[in-house]
Amino acid sequence: MKTYKNNDGIVLAVQDQSTGIPPEVLDKIGKPFFTTKDNGTGLGLVVCYSIAQRHYAKINIKTGPTGTTFFVIFNT
Repeated sequence: MKTYKNNDGIVLAVQDQSTGIPPEVLDKIGKPFFTTKDNGTGLGLVVCYSIAQRHYAKINIKTGPTGTTFFVIFNT
């Protein structure tokens, strides 16, 4: 996890080292009740997107075979 400032604002970047998110899953991320887990509700990222929106931030995702990074960008 790291924070930094760029032209878009203040960025909080959270990265993992997984195999990445498949395109068919990436298209559905953030949609209510979508989950890839057996016991998930599909509301975790929905709540995150809602919190970001209330703080005038946006969430971008970059994924590939070496991992996924979620960027929370707060406008300044």
